[in-house]
Amino acid sequence: MFLKLHHRFVFVALGLLLSLCASAQNFLPPVTNYNSTTYNAASQNWGLSTDSDGTLYAANNDGLLRFDGERWEVFTLPNKTAIRSVFCIKDRIYTGSYEEFGYWTEDAYGSLQYTSLSKLISTTFANEEFWQITAWQGAIVFRSFGNLYVYNGQTITTQRPQTIITAMQVHNDKLLLGSNYGEIFEFDQDRFQSYAENSISASSIIELSTYDNQLLAGTRRQGIYSLKNGVFSPWGSEALKAFLAVNELNKIQPVDQDLVILGTVKGGILYYNPKTGALKNHFRQNGLQNNTVLSLHKDRSKIWIGLDNGIDVVVPNTAIQYLLDNTGQLGAVYDIASLGGSLYVGSNTGVHKITEQGIFFIPGSQGQVWSLTKIEGRLFVNHNLGLFELKNDALKLVSGVSGSFGLTAIPQSSSYFNTTYNGLRTYTLTEGTLLNQPLAEGGGAPVEHVIFEDQNYFWAAHPYKGFYRAQLNNQQQRIENKESYIDYEALAAYKTEIHKLEGEIAFYNAGSWYRYNSISDTLEEFEDLKAYTSYALLSNQDNSYWFKNRNGAGLIYTNFSSDSIFIEEPLLESRIIKNYEKIVKRNDSIYYITLNEGFARLNLAQLQRDNANQNLSTPLLNGIKTNNKALALDQSIEIPFKEAGQIEIAIAAPQLHNPKFFYSLSNGLSGQSNGTLNFQNLQAGSYTLKIWPELNGQRGDQPLNVTFLIKRPWYLSNLMIVVYVLLLFGVIFLVAYINKQKLNKHRRELEERLVKEQERKNQLAERNNLLEEINAKRKELANTTYLAAKRNSSLIDIKNDLEAVKDKGDNQKKVNSIQNKINHIIDAKDNWKVFETTFKEINNDFFQQLLENHPTLSSKDLKLCAYLKMNLSTKEIAPLMAISVRGVEIHRYRLRKKLDLKSGKNLSKYLIKNY
Repeated sequence: MFLKLHHRFVFVALGLLLSLCASAQNFLPPVTNYNSTTYNAASQNWGLSTDSDGTLYAANNDGLLRFDGERWEVFTLPNKTAIRSVFCIKDRIYTGSYEEFGYWTEDAYGSLQYTSLSKLISTTFANEEFWQITAWQGAIVFRSFGNLYVYNGQTITTQRPQTIITAMQVHNDKLLLGSNYGEIFEFDQDRFQSYAENSISASSIIELSTYDNQLLAGTRRQGIYSLKNGVFSPWGSEALKAFLAVNELNKIQPVDQDLVILGTVKGGILYYNPKTGALKNHFRQNGLQNNTVLSLHKDRSKIWIGLDNGIDVVVPNTAIQYLLDNTGQLGAVYDIASLGGSLYVGSNTGVHKITEQGIFFIPGSQGQVWSLTKIEGRLFVNHNLGLFELKNDALKLVSGVSGSFGLTAIPQSSSYFNTTYNGLRTYTLTEGTLLNQPLAEGGGAPVEHVIFEDQNYFWAAHPYKGFYRAQLNNQQQRIENKESYIDYEALAAYKTEIHKLEGEIAFYNAGSWYRYNSISDTLEEFEDLKAYTSYALLSNQDNSYWFKNRNGAGLIYTNFSSDSIFIEEPLLESRIIKNYEKIVKRNDSIYYITLNEGFARLNLAQLQRDNANQNLSTPLLNGIKTNNKALALDQSIEIPFKEAGQIEIAIAAPQLHNPKFFYSLSNGLSGQSNGTLNFQNLQAGSYTLKIWPELNGQRGDQPLNVTFLIKRPWYLSNLMIVVYVLLLFGVIFLVAYINKQKLNKHRRELEERLVKEQERKNQLAERNNLLEEINAKRKELANTTYLAAKRNSSLIDIKNDLEAVKDKGDNQKKVNSIQNKINHIIDAKDNWKVFETTFKEINNDFFQQLLENHPTLSSKDLKLCAYLKMNLSTKEIAPLMAISVRGVEIHRYRLRKKLDLKSGKNLSKYLIKNY
């Protein structure tokens, strides 16, 4: 009975201790979670290791995971089995699986290629899984439960102990093995020998580790033992033992002399300080994805946690740590204050007291708490139900007339402005009591915040819209000369925040800063705060200023002289209450930041040290793709032009936690990016890309230099350029040839034209000469004809005169003879032949054409036509034909009929025109 009661007491005590550890509120480092969806593989991660660059490798059920800080990749074994262990050394990643082990190396494209070592084993093995890998004396040792396999780079030897191997550790250059019976063996020179004088109560040793030059041996539920002088002795506090008894130890990861991290099966990870015995527990409810820790690995300041469901990473000694409550009890925290050594927070659920034992709600404080005001060692709570004072962990109502935003001291007095839902109220602290003093003109619209310009003038901000400036008449307790700025044009947004910086009244509105110019009584842009556009002021205490980026991520601390720090913390950004951020100074180094479901503690001195010691190493180039085609990285990078439409460059800085990268391309492009750079449609040519890592606003000194060449398109290749040159010369030659031919043709044409022109001129000259001859002959003919006509006319007249004297004279015979001679002269055919010859020379083919058209014409008709062609009158024709004028008219009449001329048509014109 006593034994049963004793066991029951032990279990109750363990349960109480576990409950205490789980409920105790400690500040914990932020956790970055990577679930199976993120890394696209199985949930369980049995082993973790990092290479010299900080790239993480995880032994996963689906294969080997690789994470360079930016992207996850999965590499599967040829037999598709789960990987149980992983170990990085130099350029190889060794892995152990079911009936298989070997190593991976990176190829020229950044991918991993697997080389199996199982074929080197001379002995047979079956159903073995390799759970641990380590380096020892230049060899690589693979551990299964039944055997050791030692690989010296060329061959593998198999070593079989007489026990089940449950753990392996290299300690002081000795290879030590833990057994399932609580014993430790040393392997040396192909034999196993006992290393400890005693065993651990026949408990299985599930983990071996080295802390502070001590060998630690961990059991599943009986705690951790240290080995000194060959003897096991319990290690750690009673609280640690109790925690492990319930949550089951699985992994041990020493960090430094002040911290050892323990992974458990049921309780997540435990931060244990061996020097102080302090415990802090990270588990499912406050950050981890899962409470079962399968593996732990330390890489510089990071601790990687392989879980039964996912992978997490923490930086234990980070300057920003968190107290979070995921139960919903705490709510959104708006203010934090200390009183009597205790910490109190005001949230949307009320007032809560924070202790090492947990979070305790102050009864009766439920509701929205806007702020906490400390006055002369007393704490006042500004609540939506009114103004309260916190005493002995209970609220005492000061005023419930209206909801209270805050209390602001009035300069050079013992009075305070109380900003409320219904305007301003005044209180005076008299003999330990906060008494209300009636304030004329103080009511009306709500006032959230008040800033005093001096002891007389103040600025009051509405919680949503506008603000005003007014004068406080202390003697008459009234507000005077109120000037409203509700509709001021420069203030675009409704809500305006008012601050006093270095004696200046400053206003933050919609990302811009303004100041009050007391000389011109106007608002103007605050030039000194141009660099803080989009950054709102959260805290102004003792020349320490905190700004928050309202349009993105980032927190800035500055003293406006020598000190400035930029902080970008993902968990902080995800938890902060937008537009109600608040930073509370605890002491010269510690600041609290209000958050949803908790708050953060920032150690400024540590942050400054971390930034000063921060090593921003050169980023890694992990891959280049063009249109999804990977390029080799072990040679000069040349990209065909047709592949250069989309260039993706993968970079990483695995040693850093959540870095960003600044890049500069030699063509002038620059900017900030994550681990993937994308360039589109770059022109052909040689490029140099410089990439710097950035962390918390700091940029590394040594950039990654990537030089690559985008080849010219085929139509601009050397061959095509030669072709183009040849074509150009060909075109030039062709153009020259064509021009020459054209020139020659033009010269020939010109010569021909000149010849023709000369011929034409010659012909014209000949024609003119002929015309002149014709005209001369025509004139000669006309003259001859005229003279002949005159002669004949004269002869006829003489003949007629002779006829008149013929009968009167005695010599009639002589007269007849003279008349006959005259008739012979008139009718002489020689006269006509001369005329005909000359006429034909002038009018070629006249008689021929006339006869062709009128074959019935007689020779006499032809003579008449010739005389008419010469445009001779009837009177001139008569002597030539030796007939009378009447005879000529009759002959003309008959000729008209033969020529078939209509009446009224001139016979001479007809012959001149047509023949």
